[in-house]
Formats: sequence, C-alpha cells, structure tokens
Amino acid sequence: MSIYPAKQHLAATAAQLGADAGVILVFGGSTLVHPDSDTEYEFHQDSNFFYLSGVNEPGFAAAYDVASRTAILFARHVSADEAVWIGEQPSLRELCATYGFDAAHPVAEISAVISGLRPAAVYTLPESAERVAALGSGSWVLPEAALLRAAVHEARVFKDDAEIAIMRRANQISSAAHEALMRSARAGDAEAALRGRFVGLTLARGAQYEAYGSIVAGGRSAAVLHYTRNGGALADGDVVLVDAGATCGGYASDITRTWPVGARFGAEARAIYGVVLDMQRAVLAACAPGRLWEDMHALACAEAARGLLRLGLLRGAADSIAANHVVGFFMPHGIGHLIGIDTHDVGGYPPGTPRIDAPGLRYLRARREMRARMAFTVEPGLYFVDAVLAQARATPAVAQHIDFDVVARYRGVGGVRIEDNIVITESGHENLTTCPKEIEAIEALRAEAYASEATTVA
Repeated sequence: MSIYPAKQHLAATAAQLGADAGVILVFGGSTLVHPDSDTEYEFHQDSNFFYLSGVNEPGFAAAYDVASRTAILFARHVSADEAVWIGEQPSLRELCATYGFDAAHPVAEISAVISGLRPAAVYTLPESAERVAALGSGSWVLPEAALLRAAVHEARVFKDDAEIAIMRRANQISSAAHEALMRSARAGDAEAALRGRFVGLTLARGAQYEAYGSIVAGGRSAAVLHYTRNGGALADGDVVLVDAGATCGGYASDITRTWPVGARFGAEARAIYGVVLDMQRAVLAACAPGRLWEDMHALACAEAARGLLRLGLLRGAADSIAANHVVGFFMPHGIGHLIGIDTHDVGGYPPGTPRIDAPGLRYLRARREMRARMAFTVEPGLYFVDAVLAQARATPAVAQHIDFDVVARYRGVGGVRIEDNIVITESGHENLTTCPKEIEAIEALRAEAYASEATTVA
C-alpha cells in the first residue's frame, strides 16, 4: 500500500492560505445513528478532511504546524467493546506510516498538543463552538473558518500524480462497467437492474461505492437530468441514458453514455446523438491551459446550433440564435464541472466570480481559466423537456428560431448526453474515460447483445 500524501496536501493548503506561521486544525466526520434504531447511516468522510489526511474513518482530526512543516494526526480511541464490532485500531506508528504524518496522538490530546506548539493563530475546519472550546483558553487567534475552507478548496482543484492515478483507475473501472451494460442489456430489462449490475461490476473490480445516485433513464425519462427513480423498463426503439460512476480510493468518476435499447439507433436518435458527439469533439479539441471554461460552453452551444440548424429544428441566423441563448432551451445545464473527491468538486467559482444569468449558463458549475492538473467532466447534451420548450414557445425572441413541428418529431428521443472525465495537461488534456462512444462502436456492442440472445434462443 502506498503512503497517502497527507503532508503534501496540508502544505499545499498552507500555501494557498498564504500563512507562514500558525496551525491548521481540521476535524473529520462522525458516525450518525439512524433515529429510533440500532443502526448507523453509512459513513462518508468529510471531503476536506479526506483530502488533508487520507483517513476514511470517523472520529479523527489532523493538524499542520506551518512554521515547522509538521503534520500531526489525532486518532480516535477504540475500546475493547468497540473493537468487537469494528475491528482493531492500528497503532499510532502504523497510522503515521500509512497516511504520511510526522506524529500521531490520541484525539483527546488535541488541546495539549496545540498548546505546546504555541501558535499565533489556529485555523480550524469545520468550525464549531464545541471544537473551539476543546482547544482550551490559549492565546492564539481563531480566524474565520471561511479562510481555511477557501484555501483547501483551491488546493483540491489541482490534482497531484497520485490523485490523477486514482482517478484514472476509477474511470477504467467505471468504463468497463458501462461497456458491459452495452454488451448485455436487452429490451424488457428493468432500469433498476442495470443500475444494480453497474454497481456490482464496479464493486467487484475494487470500487468503494457509487460516486452518486446512478441515472438509468430509458425513452422520455432521459429528458430528466437527474432521473434517479430508475423505475421503468427498457423498451425496444428507445435509447437509454446511463449516467453512472464509481468512487475508487476516495475519488469519483462521472461518466454518461447513451445507446439504443435495440441493436441500432433509430433515425431521430442517431441524428441527435451525432450532434451531441460533435459538440463533445469540439470541446475536447479546445480543452487546454489558458482557455476559459465558459468559452467551452459557448463552443458546445455553437456546435449544437450548427447541428440543429442542419436537422431543421432551428432556423434563422447563427448570431441571433447565440444572442438569444436558444440552445440553452435544449441543453439546460452547463458543459461540465470540476471532479475529484466529490463528483461536483469544489473550486468552480473562485471568490468574487459571479454566475451568468442566461439559459444553460446559469447552471454552469465552474467559471474559471483552465490550468494544468485541473480535472473536469465534459458532458454536452440535448434534451426535449416539455416544460422548457413551453418556455421557449412563450418567448418570442427564442420561438422565432425553433420549428416546433420538427421538434415534435424528435420528442420521443427524450435526451442524449455523452460525458467523459479529463485532466488538463501542460499542452492539452488527458481523457481518462475509455468506454466506447462512437456510433459504430456502440452499435457493434449492441449487436453482440442481440446475437447472444439469438444463440440462446436457438
């Protein structure tokens, strides 16, 4: 097992904080008991604490003395009675070796250890009256928790080699599961069964859990961006949108593939899928250091307008379509988001960065310049949402550019989204996602599913 780079992440946070002295003190999460039961909620570590420590167990804390560059772990006490249920706690020396800390102490000794460091300031996160009181009556200053939170978030934006390797593995595991669904799913399969199959495949390959509630949306349900009911069944002639990813080693993957329930795309679905694929190709070709993320969204919209004009769903001049944000009524979400420990990772909007109040753009989850070692999803999509199209029809400046009779012919497609995970490099980007997305490759996999069915019947 490799050593978690906790000290490196603490130092990166201190650098973002701009402090040359003081102590950073962060607390991990605790277990929560389900009310009126003898069970606990599944534990998920506080993301900031996981980044700074690597510890995925409740009841821990960590500190970093900025001046001496000393990383200190505070471990929970596990009694003999608790050990029966949760297992033995590693020794303090073993914890230091596993997570890369210089020293470790019982969590009960936080106040004494911090006092011994004689800091001028203690930056705490998350801040609470109870935790501040536990520090005792030292002479140090307790700055606003927002200062440390902003520093941690900015440090988390830039992935080191170890983080990128973990994210690459998470994408490999999730990509293999997506491809397995393409090879095996058939008409009549329950959406929930596909979700279960995806989760089982990823867990079997070493994932920890779903990175988020998987979306398996057949037919019209694919028009619902966060459809997680997964309560229907796949129908021949429809497409199914599968937005699913696994967390591996504490880092998320977030992948979407849309494919036909039958062996081939129908004419309308093929046409819309082709436009979305062109949108993603254009954005991926442009992703590189120095480019603005909002410009990637604009590029996707411009490519969508070209495709929808070609198909006859839109009409009029491209510059007027862009000025009136017409594509935003077909893609009512941003082109993507930062990804890392969390699926929708922190740091998308640096302090003072406003949102853009326009269709589609108002939901952009990041607005900043791309720089090396940032990780993003690239997820263009086109959807036929009745309520949104009704808004478009009621807005003359938008309605003039839409042929609603043609749109009606495509309504049954529901929605198409294609999503990959990338890391910005010094000269461009690395695409971490490996499962097929070209039409010919997808249809070849779908043909396998029905060929195996024919062999079984014979």
